[in-house]
Parts: sequence; C-alpha cells; structure tokens
Amino acid sequence: MSPQKKEIIALLEKKAYDALIKLALADKKIISILISLSYDKNTQTSWRAMEAIGYATKEISSSNPETVRNITGRLLWMMRDESGGIGWSAPDILGEIVRNNPVLCSDIAPIIASFHDEKMLCAGVLRALGRIGAINTETVNYAVPIIRSYLKSADNTLRGHATWALGQMGNEDSASELKALNGDTNCIRFYEDGELKERSIGELASAAMEQLLKKINLQIR
Repeated sequence: MSPQKKEIIALLEKKAYDALIKLALADKKIISILISLSYDKNTQTSWRAMEAIGYATKEISSSNPETVRNITGRLLWMMRDESGGIGWSAPDILGEIVRNNPVLCSDIAPIIASFHDEKMLCAGVLRALGRIGAINTETVNYAVPIIRSYLKSADNTLRGHATWALGQMGNEDSASELKALNGDTNCIRFYEDGELKERSIGELASAAMEQLLKKINLQIR
C-alpha cells in the first residue's frame, strides 16, 4: 500500500474530511484512491470514503466542474456490465456527488434510478435516492413509486433502505406502509452519522415516521 493511500485511510478513520478535501483539491488522484477504497461496503472506511468524495467534488466543482462531470461519467461506466462488476458502490458515490452538487449533477439522478432493477446495485440506488431526496426532494420525486415498491421486498437490505429513503424524502403517501413496518425486527447493516451500525427495519421505519411528522408540523406552521 502506498504512503498516500495509508494517509487517506488514516484521515478517513479520524473523519478528517476537511484535510481530505484539501488533498483532493491539490491532487486529482485522491478521488481515484477514495473510489478504490469504497469497494468493500462491509467496512466503515468504505462508507466514509464515499462521503468524502461527495464533499470533495463540491469544492472541486466551484473551479473545475468538468472534472466532476468526468468523475460521474467514470462511475456510470463502472455501473455497466463492461466494468466487470467492480462498480457496486458507484450508485452510493453518485448519490453523494449529486447531493453535494445539485445544480451541476441533477441530471444524473434519473440515470442512477434506472439501475434499480440491477440486483447488485439496487440497495445503493435506494440509498442514493434517499441521500439526494433529503436535500432536494423535487430532483427524485419521480422515483417514489420505485422506492415504495421495495417496501414489500423479501430482501431485508432493500426493504430497509427503501424505508429509510422514503423518510428522508418526507413522502407522506407512504405513511401507512411505513407504519406497518414498525414491528419488523429484521436487521441490516446501515451507515449513518459516520458510523456503520446494525439497525432493525422497524427502527428505520419509526425514524422515517418521525421525519414525516416533522414535515407535516412544519407545513401546519
């Protein structure tokens, strides 16, 4: 492992995102290293690498938007068959990029959503839509029916991520379906607040309901 890669891992372990952003602004190769660290979604470092890419591209786009567009193009290629399946984290990374660059990259959101029927990518697609929707719901509102269809999935990971995504988007039409999942004790590995955790789908459903209630209360006010 190169000294530079070791340095990046150490910064990710400390959640030193500001330092990572500075490195990325000075050296374009840093984004490539972060992408290479994102492949193993069973590690916390991988998820933090994805977040770091989002933060870094936000800063890069202010002076060099073409670089960010090139990164998204590379990630979209990785999601396709010819990439050899190494792009399993690509939807998650793209979600972070669109979330942090809503004007520059909003057109990428429908492309991300179009990969939901790819088994190995689906969880990442659901997460990406939730991450984008938490900041700019209008960008991904069209995908609500897609997300809701996974609330009845037999796959715990897909069901859990769909539950969480709808809460992030504040989709009130899903309230009854989310409420029905409150007693779902199946657990999934879930990344939030910089940590990789075990969360039950029922917990995610309860949190999603809280998000909906907050939105309703804000509307009433």
